[in-house]
Amino acid sequence: MMRCLGLLLVLSPLFLAVSDDDGDHGALMKLKAALVGPCGSGLGDWAAASPDHCSFSGVTCDEDSHVVALNVSFLPLNGSLPPEIGLLRHLVNLTVSCAGLGGSLPVELAALPSLRFLNISNNNFSGEFPKVEPGGFPALEVIDAYNNNISGPLPLGLAAAPLLRYLCLSGNYFAGVIPEAYSDIPNLQYLGLNGNSLTGRVPPSLSRLSKLKEMYIGYYNVFEGGIPREFGRLSSLVRLDMAECGLSGTIPASLGQLKRLDTLFLQTNQLSGSIPPELGGLSQLVNLDFSINDLTGEIPESFAELKELQLLNIFMNHLRGIFPPFIGELPNLVTLQLWENNFSSELPESLGMNGRLVKLDVASNRITGTIPPDLCASGRLETLVLMDNGLVGPIPEKLGGCKSLTRVRLGDNSLNGSIPGGLFDLPSNDMLELSNNNLSGELPTVISGDKLCLLLLANNSITGSIPPAISNLPALERLELNTNRMSGEIPPQIGRLKALSKINMSGNELTGGFPIDLAHCASLVSVDLSRNRLTGEIPVQITALPILNTLNLSSNRFWGEIPPEILKMPTLTTLDLSNNCLPNHLSSETSIMKLDFSVSCTASATPGGAQRTGGRSRLALLTSLSPLLLFTY
Repeated sequence: MMRCLGLLLVLSPLFLAVSDDDGDHGALMKLKAALVGPCGSGLGDWAAASPDHCSFSGVTCDEDSHVVALNVSFLPLNGSLPPEIGLLRHLVNLTVSCAGLGGSLPVELAALPSLRFLNISNNNFSGEFPKVEPGGFPALEVIDAYNNNISGPLPLGLAAAPLLRYLCLSGNYFAGVIPEAYSDIPNLQYLGLNGNSLTGRVPPSLSRLSKLKEMYIGYYNVFEGGIPREFGRLSSLVRLDMAECGLSGTIPASLGQLKRLDTLFLQTNQLSGSIPPELGGLSQLVNLDFSINDLTGEIPESFAELKELQLLNIFMNHLRGIFPPFIGELPNLVTLQLWENNFSSELPESLGMNGRLVKLDVASNRITGTIPPDLCASGRLETLVLMDNGLVGPIPEKLGGCKSLTRVRLGDNSLNGSIPGGLFDLPSNDMLELSNNNLSGELPTVISGDKLCLLLLANNSITGSIPPAISNLPALERLELNTNRMSGEIPPQIGRLKALSKINMSGNELTGGFPIDLAHCASLVSVDLSRNRLTGEIPVQITALPILNTLNLSSNRFWGEIPPEILKMPTLTTLDLSNNCLPNHLSSETSIMKLDFSVSCTASATPGGAQRTGGRSRLALLTSLSPLLLFTY
């Protein structure tokens, strides 16, 4: 969201002088009494006994000791702005940003004959904007009221301020329509109305603002209709942000006439139809975001001419056709997000070779072929999300050397071959998701990463043992190695993963006993070690896990007594011990929502090969309505 930033305007140098004028001195004392609320502080040097009000902090005077600028920003004043502000008749610049001020704005502001710069942003002013009488704000050039609680209709009187060039009313609670009169502010260069509760249609007459450079009218506003085609006449426009404001209809081809435009944000609306090829003529365009709309068709080939483009977001639409090959040739492209569309064909081999690519997300399309080898040619790639496509072949070895990566998601493809070892040794990576592919080979013996939270390798054909070095991931929260062909014992070092909340190693060929060191992972919520070849007794230590919700040890070779404490675990709602060699005579006094310990024993499952029998029974206790915990990432 583009914001109207608080203005800290620098005036021409002004001389300070000692004043014997009690008018401004007295006015400042009255101001202080209101500005500093009962819970506020600041302005300690504004003393009535001091004869020199021009030396007060935040006060600037002219050569006649008249106060011409007042800047009390970033002080915890927590008071209000009183009518006495109207006594400072020579005031040119009033800046009270980020000062915790509240209450209503005094109508006397509009009567200040010399006021040029008014910055009241980032406060708690409320009520309606004071009515501006004819002739009000005669010298006003800039008003920044961003991020307050001002309500009511947009102030119509501001349209009569003859010198106004910067109007920011964003981040308030203004309601109603945009006044047609705003179309006739002759010198307006900046219009910020985003983040309010405006309705009605966007006035086509705003196209008369011939000097307008920036217009922000989206976010929380809910307009009717679409983008006026007349906006193509705003020849001075540099930034147009109409995101998230209920727009419908098509994108006007006339926007292609805005030759100075560097930012075009139309995301999160209900725009439909195809992207006009005329937009390829926006030679200065740097940022384009059309995401979360209902756009169809293809990305126009004319976009190959957008040589300055750095951000291209068109995700969550209904675009189709081949993945545009020219995208790899855009020399300044930094961010490319086209996920959840219907693009097909292969990614261009040149993608990433511009040396600037930082973020690439083309998930959930129908992209085929292999992963281009030079995606990280810049050494700057941070986000790589190619999941849920039809990609084949190996993961390029070069990606393992891309130390800038912070997120890697390549799951739900048909990738094969071994995983580059370097992907397990990325210093800034927080997610490695490779699930649901055809990857094979063993995990590397060198694994590290202080930031890795998610390691998801499920549903592949990975072999070998679980490396002890997996304990070198102190931030790991979720570990999924299920449905592979891994063997050997679970290393005891896994108990060092103090942040671990979910572990799933089911559907492998793991042997040995229950990893007793898991009892040290106090953050565990879900443990699934089912469908392996684990043996021995279930250790009582596991019952000390304070927030464990789900424990699935089914289809293994566990034997011996079930620790009775397991049924008293306060947060455990699902326990599955079925298809082991365990007794079935537990107490039914438990709050476990789903409990299953069906017995199926073989001679090889017990010490010395002695067969333990106990028949086959199923106990399902639904004695609690505690909801099952869902895991979503």
